Amino acid sequence: MTTTGMNTELFGRRRSATVRHMRRRSLTYADAVRLIGEPDSPVVTTIGHLAGAGAGAVTIGSGGTVDFFALRDQLVRWGHSAVGGLRAKLSGLSRFDRTERLVAAHGVLVITAFFEAVDEELAGLGLNLDDAELTAAEQVALATGSAPAASYRGLIAELVDVPLPIPTPTRPAEYLEADLRGYYDVLGSLTWNFLAGLVAFEGRVSEVYGLPTRAVARYTEAFRSLAAEVPEFRVWAAGVDAQATRETVRVSADQLKADLADLRALVATPAVDAVATGLAILHQTELDRPILASDRVPPHITLPWLRDSYVNPSAQVAEAERDARPATEAWWEHAQPVDDAPDFLVGHLTTLGAVSAPTVVLGHPGSGKSALTRVLAARLTGMGFLAIRVELRSVPSDASIQAQIEQALLQTLGEQVSWPDVARRVHPALPVVILDGFDELLQATGLNRADYLEQVQNFQQREADLGRPVAVLVTSRTVVADRARFPLGSIVVRLAPFDEPQVRRWLATWNATNRASLAERGLLPLPVDVALAQGELAGQPLLLLLLALYDAGANALQGASADLGQVELYQRLFADFVEREVDKRRNGEPHEERDREIAREWRRLGAVALAILNRGGDVILEAELDRDLPQLLDGDDLAAGRTDTGRSVLTASQLLIGRFFFVHEARATRDTGGPERSFEFLHATFGDFLAARLVVDALVDLADARAYQRRRFQAVLDAGFLFAATSFVTMTRRAPLWDFCRGLLAALTPEQRRSCRELVLELLPEAGFPPRSWSVADYEPRRKPFAARHAAFSANLVCFAVLLADGPVRADELAGGPSPIAWRQLSLLWRSQLDHEDRQRMWQAFRVAWRFDDDPTWLEVRLEDGSDVSVYASLPWPTDDPPAFGTDWLIPDVTLRSQSYFGEALRRAAFAQTSIDLRETVYGTMAAWSDGPTPLIDFGGMPPVVDLAVGLQQLLLVPPERHDPKVRLLLFQLGLAGGRGRYRHAVLRQLAEEPAVVDGVAKLDDLPRLLVTDTLDEDLPLLARFIAATAAHHSPAHAAELMELWHDVLRVRDVSWPPGAEETFRRAFGGEGLPLPDWLGDLSID
Repeated sequence: MTTTGMNTELFGRRRSATVRHMRRRSLTYADAVRLIGEPDSPVVTTIGHLAGAGAGAVTIGSGGTVDFFALRDQLVRWGHSAVGGLRAKLSGLSRFDRTERLVAAHGVLVITAFFEAVDEELAGLGLNLDDAELTAAEQVALATGSAPAASYRGLIAELVDVPLPIPTPTRPAEYLEADLRGYYDVLGSLTWNFLAGLVAFEGRVSEVYGLPTRAVARYTEAFRSLAAEVPEFRVWAAGVDAQATRETVRVSADQLKADLADLRALVATPAVDAVATGLAILHQTELDRPILASDRVPPHITLPWLRDSYVNPSAQVAEAERDARPATEAWWEHAQPVDDAPDFLVGHLTTLGAVSAPTVVLGHPGSGKSALTRVLAARLTGMGFLAIRVELRSVPSDASIQAQIEQALLQTLGEQVSWPDVARRVHPALPVVILDGFDELLQATGLNRADYLEQVQNFQQREADLGRPVAVLVTSRTVVADRARFPLGSIVVRLAPFDEPQVRRWLATWNATNRASLAERGLLPLPVDVALAQGELAGQPLLLLLLALYDAGANALQGASADLGQVELYQRLFADFVEREVDKRRNGEPHEERDREIAREWRRLGAVALAILNRGGDVILEAELDRDLPQLLDGDDLAAGRTDTGRSVLTASQLLIGRFFFVHEARATRDTGGPERSFEFLHATFGDFLAARLVVDALVDLADARAYQRRRFQAVLDAGFLFAATSFVTMTRRAPLWDFCRGLLAALTPEQRRSCRELVLELLPEAGFPPRSWSVADYEPRRKPFAARHAAFSANLVCFAVLLADGPVRADELAGGPSPIAWRQLSLLWRSQLDHEDRQRMWQAFRVAWRFDDDPTWLEVRLEDGSDVSVYASLPWPTDDPPAFGTDWLIPDVTLRSQSYFGEALRRAAFAQTSIDLRETVYGTMAAWSDGPTPLIDFGGMPPVVDLAVGLQQLLLVPPERHDPKVRLLLFQLGLAGGRGRYRHAVLRQLAEEPAVVDGVAKLDDLPRLLVTDTLDEDLPLLARFIAATAAHHSPAHAAELMELWHDVLRVRDVSWPPGAEETFRRAFGGEGLPLPDWLGDLSID
């Protein structure tokens, strides 16, 4: 064969292997040998023959004249040679070629470590693998498929067909070790079964359980050696958290950054192509721009550059499985923490997974997703990558992936260039396409692009098949992630809010940039503790900037009192920005006109917030907003006054874009028209505050109008705007909205509160009969039957009536009829017609209870205060026979905690004054009626016979502080010992809430014995909560002792920790605000 022919054949074999293992994100040993072996090597030839024959047909004949075990020494020697001096062998390779050679080298390391471990194990038995040379009869048996052919074929199949475990930045080293142990366990069993059937080993070899451990130890030793030589291995191992490298490579955050710098030096490629050079220049230029458009800040503020002010965010990382739901909080429970998201992404881009499926970065508005892409694009320059940023808001939303990339290149470089041409010209760099703003593509156009990420993966696969591998990163808001299907194996990164050190670093840059200008105005830099006191607002980069801008005006944030409430804070924040915006547009108008324009600006913002709220979401399309604003604003509010452009009518775009940067605009384009937009607030609480403020202002204005009409004996009252504003959702729907409403109403003067309450009580009886003459009658942001609007309007009027009262309110005053009949009718209207969120939040916001201390007794409605729930006061008594004043109860009343299972069931029943929700009490105790035996208990001074049902009821219904501690402990022990199924789970759930129970344990080792069952994997989350709560609220020493005893019981009973046990404990301790204790790691969990 000619040299050219040999190289072509070798390229073909390597390319075939590349395409195959890219599709499965790993490779087999046979693939690895093909990729890094010389074509004339005996090892390459033999492995090639075995792979070509197919695992199901492997025989000695198909493998050549030398059997596989006879080749073992050569495999080990070749393996050491292949991975030896790896750093030098990688010199000059392209970014992708370097990655695939590293993956292949790792695969060779995995198999070499196994055979070395086999030799060591056999040597310990006084045996030698060289004795495995097959006899003639055994070769015939293998050739004909007789025993021991099955185990031999299985061994070859593992090497030829099964992908090898490989480290990635997304999985901790503990997970890789578990994968390796499983792989080595299978290989070891096949090897032992084969050897045991040979004449040379007959009766001399048995299953050796220590082989996987020994093989992992050999692998770890070799991996450490490679990691010291090759930076990618260190990055792969250190990409997650400190736990991930506890047993392999310990790399601090600073060392990781050094490794990435080392990687940059090793694979740096000069950008000689015009496209690559242009993109590299533009990426670096992006870092030297201010973090915000300068026309949106006051002139006395200096904005730092992105290069100086960017703080690397932390994140969570998970791999998408089938039917992944990254939009839900539950999906992230097992995600891995990442201290540095950009460095993690760089590390991930050095793996094969980056070119086989998209990497998705999720975050809230203002979390810094776009800033991350700009920083990442610049950092990748010169590291063997070429980033291509595609702002999806600026390219056709309905175009193909390739067309969007080409359009972005045209906008960026000013020249038409095709994607295939770019992919070829940038070689040897690996293209990294960054699709920024998938959420904008969805929200602004309303298109169904659920398959968009699948299209991205198909694009990657096509490019790989053509020999043009490409990595793709997609950014999106977390909340819209449920509108896309995530391809299997996609890496999903969710950006985390800033913690205190990150806030401190950001403020250090901000204060250093503005220190001089602040000093000139006699102002001080913003202290870290003042910013952190604002809670969530300090956790998002853009909202932190908002706080810094606000304080830079007059140190208003620092000058606020320590008890500054959220309502007052938001009022000040928005007032500052509204007044600044109005002053920017003033052109010599009188002061009175300035005040009127400020009021108009407040109403405009409130109308936008109300339009979003009444549609039941957080986002509104521009077309929807344009329809709503003329209904919610009058002519003066819609007029912009004099502007530089002379325009007199505000559209939604003119109202929002460029006016307030706390309003986020999503934009996308289609081939068939101009840009389409949608709007949302950077933080949902901004919209909640503005909507609540507009509604309360409308209520006050209407009360003032009513008072004016009464003075002039006018009877007609137009409550149309209030009806329009409050007949689609309730003020209780979201907790911040409810809190703002309460705070704003509480801030009214006593006279305003009185007049507003009188108005509400006047409107309530007629809530279902709005006159046709009321204004805003055409406002309908979403289609609702009139009964639903009646329900929402009446519910909100009841909310206002209770909030404006000075104490509990009589239900008959609110319902307009005899209590409880009228109240029941009203509450059932809400139950049947309100949206689910409103229906739930209504009963949670109020406490309805009978008052037995008055004659006659009456039904009260008050704000939920968290007090214990009285059973008698909550029961829906017959309407014709309610309890009388001074009733002598046959059985003393029982009170339950308001947030307990049965406490909430009683509250729901009391709110509706029906027994519908009491069915849950039956459901909750049915498990105790049939499960388990009925032990006899002599408590002394208590009824002597108690079965499990009664025991469970006492545990659930009687607060711990009202129970004899010894009795309660005995009930727990009996429940754990005799209960099964749902009964036992209910006992465990209660135990997890009562860590103090260990006080009464005479022999502490009694409790761990009761906790061990055949369903430990199902019970572990509750048991972990109990241990963590014991450490947090009682005694860390008791928790440690419990864990050690528990571990001993497991070992004696030969019960192993279920998979993921350590992560379960990590979440439990994290929920209590505690780190994972050192003593837990000593128990060898997982």
